[in-house]
Amino acid sequence: MSLYHSTMQLARLASVGLISPIILFAQSTGTSSPIPVPADQIQALEQRIDKLAENLTTAQRQVEEDRLRMQTMQAELDELRKTVAAGGSNPAGAVNEGSVETLQQAVTQIRDEQDVIASEVRQHEQTKVESASKLPVRLSGMVLFNTFVNEGVVDQPDLPTLALYRAPGESHGSVGAGVRQTMLNFDGRGPKLWNGQLSADVSLDFFGGVTAGTESAPAGIVRMRTAGIAWESQNDLLRLGYDGPLISPLSPTSLATIAEPALAWSGNLWTWAPQLRWEHRFTLSDDRQVGFEFGLYDPSYTAEDAIEALRFVSPGEAARQPAYETRFSYRAGKDERALQLGFAGYYDRKNYGSGETLDTWAGAADWELPVTAHGQWSGEFYRGRGVGSLGGGAYYDFYRYTDPDSGAQEISGLDSTGGWTQWNWRFSQTMQLNAVAGQDSGYASELRQSVPASYDPLDYYARNRTLMANFIYRPWLSFVLSPEFRRISSWPITGYVHTANVYTLSAGYEF
Repeated sequence: MSLYHSTMQLARLASVGLISPIILFAQSTGTSSPIPVPADQIQALEQRIDKLAENLTTAQRQVEEDRLRMQTMQAELDELRKTVAAGGSNPAGAVNEGSVETLQQAVTQIRDEQDVIASEVRQHEQTKVESASKLPVRLSGMVLFNTFVNEGVVDQPDLPTLALYRAPGESHGSVGAGVRQTMLNFDGRGPKLWNGQLSADVSLDFFGGVTAGTESAPAGIVRMRTAGIAWESQNDLLRLGYDGPLISPLSPTSLATIAEPALAWSGNLWTWAPQLRWEHRFTLSDDRQVGFEFGLYDPSYTAEDAIEALRFVSPGEAARQPAYETRFSYRAGKDERALQLGFAGYYDRKNYGSGETLDTWAGAADWELPVTAHGQWSGEFYRGRGVGSLGGGAYYDFYRYTDPDSGAQEISGLDSTGGWTQWNWRFSQTMQLNAVAGQDSGYASELRQSVPASYDPLDYYARNRTLMANFIYRPWLSFVLSPEFRRISSWPITGYVHTANVYTLSAGYEF
């Protein structure tokens, strides 16, 4: 309780006009007189000291009340035990073992509550993450260890999204493990601005590539996943950052696919890119609201690009205008089991040079529906043209064809459809089961008009489907364990389907 007594002393000094922290700081710097401090800062400091003293006084009072209650009930329990042992009865009636057990449980509960309160008091004395601006910063993350067994040939062993052709004589599987999907998150709370508050966040992982050496196995390179600066009030949100498209706000639940959201390239539009987003919420009642969102998006990603020292202008950026996004939503409820419905639209123009331009678009819907007391149904669906840069369209934005009248080569946006659906069973706070199915399809009739002369297997696929099931178990608050199974089926433009089975076991420690 040293922190409590120190705070009470500061509060008493502040009440008589002696703002000791400021004066002590001035004396420690060698000045002969107190440093002048604006009145509003003095008042704010006094308020913070009073608030802290009040909170600690309340905590101490609660601890003392629980201690007295526990002593009283312990005395009653001892008296009842003596009565039972002597074969007598208490004034209220016969005493049985059930009443003794009930009192024992009550005493145990009070002891647990006292431990929790004591832990909260000790938390005030812990050293927090300190920022240069002295504003609150929160560090969180997960050390994630993934093991995998792949039956079949896949595009990448530790995070497969595509099943490839099984060449005769080659190994048709792989086994391995890694920690490259470990995450670090930083969240900062800024000052009040108008009727809202500023905040910022950044999320990092180690999936930006691998290092190779003669003395160690490949290790991950730090990569920024998402980041943003936001201003939020009661009804409005303005965010500038690096995020996924607002027309696809949900993702399936999985611990084995953190570096890319689950079912990426199997119906889940996910590509992170620079984005400016504004949201306004209309409150209908205490637990119901309607939302409108508008965003400007930079679809700079293309599936065929590799990591390069120089980044070239993407077709979307060459069009000299951003992509436009809108979304309308309805929400009923405030907790994680709230009902949510959303409808969204997307438009973008791309410039491929030589006078070749392309208008791309997409319409999307998303939903979260609490169907039973422990079950929830969620998912997304889209229909679009030229959305390969969003993570759909079988990796394609366009295809080339020969104009039947002029005989010239032309380009057109690839039509595609996709989506995913998930059923979630939450048995308790520590256990849940998820079953997911998703598919992304580019129109094969369009792709067959432009079969590429390429060795890249991504150039030959028209449809990708993933079935997934996982069980997530939290035996302790910070530790999580999750086995998962995925079956990936990939259809080339011509030929037969290729399949792969993926078995993973993920263990994570959250902090």
